[in-house]
Amino acid sequence: MKPLSLPYLLIVCIITFCCNYARAQNPTLLLSNNPTTCHGSEGSITFGGLLPNTTYQVRYFENGVQKGPVTLLSNVTGQLTIPNLSMGAYRNFTFTGGGTTLSYVAGTPLSDPFLPPPVFNFLPSTICLGDPAPTLPTTSDNGYSGSWSPSTVSNTQTGTYTFTPTITCADPVSITITVTPKAPVTFPFGTGRVLCNTGPVPTLTNTSIEGITGSWSPAVVDPTRSGTYVFTPTVPPPGCLTGTTFTLTVNPPIKPLFSFGNSQSICTGGGVPTLPNQSQNNITGSWNPAVVDPNNSGTYTFTPDPGQCAIPVNYVLTVNPIIPPVFSIFPNSKDTICSGDPAPVLPAASDIGQTGTWTPAVVSNTKSGTYVFTSTSDPCAPPTTVTVTVKPIITPAFTFGPSQSVCININPPVLPGVSNNGVNGTWSPAIVDNQNTGTYTFTPAIKQCAVGATFNYQVNPIPSFVTTKKDTTVLDGDILPYYDFPVNIPVTGINWTNNNTDIGLTASGSGVVPSFTATNMTNDSITGVVTATPYVNGCMGAAQSYKITVKPRYKDIYVPNVFSPNGDGKNDLLYVYGNYIATLEMHIFNQWGQKMITITDKKQGWDGKFKGSFQPVGVYVYVLRATTTDGRQLNMKGSITLVR
Repeated sequence: MKPLSLPYLLIVCIITFCCNYARAQNPTLLLSNNPTTCHGSEGSITFGGLLPNTTYQVRYFENGVQKGPVTLLSNVTGQLTIPNLSMGAYRNFTFTGGGTTLSYVAGTPLSDPFLPPPVFNFLPSTICLGDPAPTLPTTSDNGYSGSWSPSTVSNTQTGTYTFTPTITCADPVSITITVTPKAPVTFPFGTGRVLCNTGPVPTLTNTSIEGITGSWSPAVVDPTRSGTYVFTPTVPPPGCLTGTTFTLTVNPPIKPLFSFGNSQSICTGGGVPTLPNQSQNNITGSWNPAVVDPNNSGTYTFTPDPGQCAIPVNYVLTVNPIIPPVFSIFPNSKDTICSGDPAPVLPAASDIGQTGTWTPAVVSNTKSGTYVFTSTSDPCAPPTTVTVTVKPIITPAFTFGPSQSVCININPPVLPGVSNNGVNGTWSPAIVDNQNTGTYTFTPAIKQCAVGATFNYQVNPIPSFVTTKKDTTVLDGDILPYYDFPVNIPVTGINWTNNNTDIGLTASGSGVVPSFTATNMTNDSITGVVTATPYVNGCMGAAQSYKITVKPRYKDIYVPNVFSPNGDGKNDLLYVYGNYIATLEMHIFNQWGQKMITITDKKQGWDGKFKGSFQPVGVYVYVLRATTTDGRQLNMKGSITLVR
């Protein structure tokens, strides 16, 4: 629903005030009663200040939605009660009766009654870890049905559970259930002991430190073998206490273990382990010798510290000499070939007979590469690398490139006997002609990995315009046709610029100057200069310029003061006129303040009708608010005479 216009509200308020005053009526909110049940409709609102014993048609808004009319009768004191109301916000009351319509704009809220929260007295606050979890009831102790989130109690972790009643007039309630871990009973001798072969063991008593009595199974600890002994309470212990176990571990003598094992074979100077004072299976001790020599073979003995179930162990190191492979077919481990030449074959053995494999296995004759020989017969022979450089077939390159497109009479490049990338050769022809287009061929000297090259030299004429474009003067809003500059050479390109885009033409372009709508947002004439330059393959001709002057038009808004909607085809519609209207809102009212139409577009006209009916001849009032495209805000009021 659109808001009422200001003139209409003023007229309605004046009429309502006069009627209320003449009949001594003034609706007054006396009392509002909330519903007595949740979501009930027992609420009511009572007004005073009305005519006694009078029937009214009552309208009002409930939560923004219009209700009514309902027919209600005032009592002998002029009081009227609207019954059967639910929770909500009520406002904008109108009372039609006794020959007039009265209004009460302010509002009043009605609320549902508040209910006490749900109660769950029987749910436990604490449970033991792993015990059966309580079930969450769907009905509270005081009779509310609803749902829980989460819906199931966990018996492994503490959680908070929220009950949301189905009825919205009662608040949700949260209950926290704590999960307490179970703890075994304790004894002075602890829960376990480790022996080496044999040793002292505890006597299993039948009463824990917490005073819990029970029995052990087995009842006596055997010191010669590993085992587990279980204590079971005679009666279930209080709280979350449980039985316990005692574990005896009897270990046999252990052989110390090390990550490097008991023997190792390396090449001279190779990696050797650091001898640790603790084995991988946690045996501590000392080595003799204490440090491994990577250049000599030897035996190293680890002796465990006293008091451990462990025996001494030896580490034997064998050191082998290093002999690098040598290949006489690759002096200094290098070779050079040209791309496409026969590639050298990689030998299967070194000069001293070390066999092995190459990676890659075949030499490429198209690209340089590194080839690694790995001996399979001598583990101490280090990998040997051979580098084969493949020189590519070179295409001679020159500073002036493979081609040039120049203007006639430009100094041509000198054709050198050596290319930028070092290729020697000769040119044919040897000198570039700057008057004619031609192709020049470079032939490399022999014994070079190079191919021939060509240089294409294109000589272009200088273009020019055939005629001159005259200056143009137009009005704001006029459409200028496109303009194609005539030139003396058909393949000529044209670049043009415009120094003033406010006239409606873009700042630059190429080829034809496009058709455009002239603009002038000012009150004075403005001018743009279009400058065009012809070119052929980079050869620029003389530039040409012409002016486009755009004169302004009237920029404000005009509303006619008379129109004649009589169907004669002349002045039958009332329009708002203006070239620069961005937004528009005009309301037209009759002499009683009744709105006839709202116009929001200058293309929208009024035909003198209201709800399809012709309106009488007379004076009508308009209120107009508009924004122009240059950002101005316009507020206008005036009168319009409708004639036939």
